[in-house]
Amino acid sequence: MNRSIRYIILTVLAVLSVFSCSREEMGLSAARGEGLLSVDIGNAPDMTVITKTVEQEMIFRIEVINSEGVTVATVDDHTTLAGEPLSLRVGHYTVRASHGKDVDAAFDEPFYAGETEVDIVEGETATAAITCALDRVKVSVSVSDKVKEMFKLYSVAVSNGEGGNLTYAAETFNSAGYFRCPEDKTLDYVVNLQNIDDDVFVIEQSISGVQPKDYYTINLDLNPEVTSSSAAAIRLTVDKTLNEQHDTMDVNLNKPARPVLTETTGIDVSAPVRVSQGNNNRIGLFDLTAAGGVQSIVLTHDIQALIDKGVPASVSLLEPDSYVKDAAAAAGMLWADFEIGATSVPGLLDIRTMLSNLEIGTYGMTLTVQDQYAQKVPIKLTLQVIPSTEVSVSGKVNAWAKKAIVTSVYNTESQPEGLAVQYRKKGESAWTQYSGEIDVQGTEFTVQLTGLEPGTKYEVMPYTANEQNEASIAEFTTEDAAQLPNFSFDNWYKDGKNWYANADMGDNYFWDSGNKGANTLSEVNPTSPEETFVVNGKAVRMESKYVILAFAGGNIYSGSFGSVSGLGASINFGRPYTSRPSALYGWYSYAPKAIDKVKAPYEDLKGTMDVGKIYVALTDWSSPFNVNTNTGTFFVPDEDPAVIAYGELEIPENSNGEYKEFTINLEYRDLERKPTHVLVVATASKYADYFTGGVGSVMYIDEFEFLFE
Repeated sequence: MNRSIRYIILTVLAVLSVFSCSREEMGLSAARGEGLLSVDIGNAPDMTVITKTVEQEMIFRIEVINSEGVTVATVDDHTTLAGEPLSLRVGHYTVRASHGKDVDAAFDEPFYAGETEVDIVEGETATAAITCALDRVKVSVSVSDKVKEMFKLYSVAVSNGEGGNLTYAAETFNSAGYFRCPEDKTLDYVVNLQNIDDDVFVIEQSISGVQPKDYYTINLDLNPEVTSSSAAAIRLTVDKTLNEQHDTMDVNLNKPARPVLTETTGIDVSAPVRVSQGNNNRIGLFDLTAAGGVQSIVLTHDIQALIDKGVPASVSLLEPDSYVKDAAAAAGMLWADFEIGATSVPGLLDIRTMLSNLEIGTYGMTLTVQDQYAQKVPIKLTLQVIPSTEVSVSGKVNAWAKKAIVTSVYNTESQPEGLAVQYRKKGESAWTQYSGEIDVQGTEFTVQLTGLEPGTKYEVMPYTANEQNEASIAEFTTEDAAQLPNFSFDNWYKDGKNWYANADMGDNYFWDSGNKGANTLSEVNPTSPEETFVVNGKAVRMESKYVILAFAGGNIYSGSFGSVSGLGASINFGRPYTSRPSALYGWYSYAPKAIDKVKAPYEDLKGTMDVGKIYVALTDWSSPFNVNTNTGTFFVPDEDPAVIAYGELEIPENSNGEYKEFTINLEYRDLERKPTHVLVVATASKYADYFTGGVGSVMYIDEFEFLFE
């Protein structure tokens, strides 16, 4: 055999089997509109490299995000890109680099990051030059010898208010903590102390205006005059390294009760404050008690209606600008005047009129009260403006083709009598009473309507024994019960040597197989039309064959063959599809042979019987799933987060020359997400991906159909 023929054979070997899945396609094809991306990582001048060993090279993770916000490539080690740039489609991308654990807070685990934008031009190499810097706020704690002498227990708990919490105590006192910078630029910390007489003291403070790369040291010390820890004055000093800011405060540890906010009607302000739309100016008047004397009160909120009328998201109630107070009054929010040191502020906040004017929805408001003993108490209010009706659809209608999951909510203080739901087609006058179970969780209740018609508009109305109000009617449209093109496999098209289960290779190109790879040297077609042994019309015949020193499994899949790639091939799994079927129904016939061709890691299967396989997956991929057998990557349903639903059927037994019915139920992992792609695969040899199977194993499939609940 001469060299040229040997090269052709080696090239063909890896393209004869059923192809599995890879998200990365290696190589550059200018004809497909691609360019290359290389990455150059630099450090900011003030970046301190903290490593386990001396002169250890920092390895950065690279993420490439397209203009739609989808991550299209991830590289765990940026140094691998030095000799092998990424192949990307032409377009605009954001390239992010990071080093370390991307967590809300951690001891001795700095996180460095940086990003830049780059345009990929066809056939050219673009370089993303990224400067990385510390992307966290660094905090250390220092404890003086005097504190250690007078207190037997002491700790400092620091929080960014967004899930990042670290406690400096015992062995962690000498550690540096790294915190994700919160949106409000504030770190809160709590000092807990227990003296030698077992008295316990708590000091609450905060550091405002923090930024990534800031380094703060919280110093615990005592005033020089302190002689007893029973009424000690702890001196807290916060040092900021970048601009040497110092914040010193003497805090008396004999503290009164913390500030408390109450609502005048007696409702629990720690739970959501629920008011009906219109409210009638009843709920929303708050009193404040502060035994330690008020030092400051800051109100923050996320109510866009207030912001639109000139009330900023953060307001000091002690010394507000006059125009802000006027704007708040115009929006229906009033607050009482008070003086520093006041221990009681009746009618501190009045939002009754504001609540009467707000649209239905949930709003957040926080009163941060600090007294003269450095007790800082954030009092968070969750305000829910609910419909004036007893019940209403909460907007959660999850409509499928023949069913709909409808979630409603009751707006009364307790569950009303006679919760019920009825529905009808849009435009009809008669209602259908829902007779199934009603699942009540808190104030929400859910029903599942069944027996609906696909692609149809419906109305649904929840009601109670006391109220049937058409204001509660909500509309929804069921999904289409879409079947796949040529799902009966009656249409076939031959393009040169290659058979395709499609009417043509234009708009009707939906199904593909491994024929193109197997037919590289001669016409083999492991997958072909069957016209005699059928359920109806024509069927698919798949036979596993041995072609040019390689095993080729007969197969068919929804997708398209890509190209030869090294000793393998790339294909594209999946076709666009947005319906949500409950099962795949169809017919198969299978005649397995003993496995006589094996490759690693399945050498131990030699001599056992071959196994056929049919599977279906619904995914929300942003594009068809690219497969590259050359890199050894495979579609693993259990590991792919894009898989919404999956079902499979393995066929180990001989059908004895008969067709058998089958139904593959789809298991949905998420009932809310909707698919963008469908993948249906059938193969005569389960392990053909690995050139393993029985030569002569034959599978027929016919008359596939998606079932809908």
